Amino acid sequence: MTTHPNDLDAQWNALAQDATVLKYTASRTRLAADPARPLYHFSPPENYMNDPNGLCQWGGKYHLFYQFRPDGIDNVHWGHSVSEDLVHWRDLPLALYPDQENDCFSGQTLVEDDRVIATYHGTGAGNAIATASDPLLLNWEKHPSNPVIPMVDVDDDGMPYRVFDPCIWKEDDGYYALSGVFRDGERSVDCKGVDHLFRSTDLESWDYLGPLLESDYRTEPGEDYAVPNFWPIGNGKHMLLFFSHKRGGQYFVGDYDTNTHKFTPDYHGRMNYGPLSLGSLHAPSATIDDAGRYLSIFNVKESRETRGWDNVMTLPRVLSLADDNSLRIAPVPELESLRFDHRSVGETAIPANGDVVLDGISGQAIEIEAVIDPGEAREVGLNVLRSPDASELTRISFFHRGSARWGTPMLQIDGSQSSTGADVQGRPPETGPLDIPDGELLRLRIFIDRSIVEVFANDIQCLTLRSYPERSDSTGVSVFARGNGATLKSLDCWQMRSVWPELKDREGR
Repeated sequence: MTTHPNDLDAQWNALAQDATVLKYTASRTRLAADPARPLYHFSPPENYMNDPNGLCQWGGKYHLFYQFRPDGIDNVHWGHSVSEDLVHWRDLPLALYPDQENDCFSGQTLVEDDRVIATYHGTGAGNAIATASDPLLLNWEKHPSNPVIPMVDVDDDGMPYRVFDPCIWKEDDGYYALSGVFRDGERSVDCKGVDHLFRSTDLESWDYLGPLLESDYRTEPGEDYAVPNFWPIGNGKHMLLFFSHKRGGQYFVGDYDTNTHKFTPDYHGRMNYGPLSLGSLHAPSATIDDAGRYLSIFNVKESRETRGWDNVMTLPRVLSLADDNSLRIAPVPELESLRFDHRSVGETAIPANGDVVLDGISGQAIEIEAVIDPGEAREVGLNVLRSPDASELTRISFFHRGSARWGTPMLQIDGSQSSTGADVQGRPPETGPLDIPDGELLRLRIFIDRSIVEVFANDIQCLTLRSYPERSDSTGVSVFARGNGATLKSLDCWQMRSVWPELKDREGR
């Protein structure tokens, strides 16, 4: 692990009186009354947040950057936060400011022994480089030749290449940068996704190597491969985690040939299944940490009017491959440190077409572990954030293979009854495949944090949806089954502690 002991304590002490940090602390206090502010997810101190950028570990600490519009400034900067455990975050001053570009848009980082390299898209200019080496990555120096990969004129087909959100890594013969974009059409309509590859030995002069990957419509026409994150994920495979401006977060898993510098996908998957920017998962950032974990985090969009702040980050996720190279998805285990006030429910019959309210299981900032035998029920699941009269609830459902002819088992979060608020926009349920064999138990880990619900299922699927209960008593949990009965084998519930000091008094509600 890289360490930088020289002036870390001094920097921490100085930050306590930094004008920007003091402003952010005041803003968090001012916004704490909003019942949608999450207790243990990262949210911006104020104003507009968008894509996460440059997730990395440096000097034993995790750094999260993000697209951010500071108060009164339209141009996008890189906001900055730091954590020792991926759970408790602390606001830091802005990391990157636009100068020759209009905005500092998305990009990623590369951690070296003596520095961290950030690459980002400078709108109106091209892709740029900045470096920092101090303990808290507060002092970024932009490359004097920025944009090191400038925008070039393209023809109607997008040739020779467009540049947009980049990522960066290093091989034996130099640095490699990937620029996620599109070609042969209009973005989000009829284009093909493409990630253009560049190489440099000095971070200044970059040679274009051609596409690392070009769409053969493994996704669908109109999707691009923006905000790329390209890292080894184990079993000799690489994962390309990216964002489509048509369908949201997605990924390819496959083989990367370091001789030809081509990536050949074995398969494709989605992280988002519903509307792109309506209470749903958005863009990713990813890194490999000191423990060798492929970590990812996403921003999640609002589906209500902005109230002085905008967007939430997901909980950090560990992505890995099973022995058969299928993707595994799990929350970082560090989150278990937030648990308190454990309650449990033993084996419980769920009658056909019944809804069983679980006594003693409630809360708006909780974690639930549930094991369910679906039996022959066509639909089984839990209602969370449920008001006593069920006028507000968020429905988490599993539809097994037999619920549709020739169908795939499906997991769903339905937010259509989540809120009675007049400013909350409607959206269809978030529904994704959960291909577990007949007879296998349904294993759910559900993270509820006031305005966001994340459901991890059988370590192979994760769905995310925003939820905005208006009622303070929308805290209940029930289990239900449709068509036939099912069995709740076990359920454990924990209240979750706040990672934000100004929200500590909301714990346990």
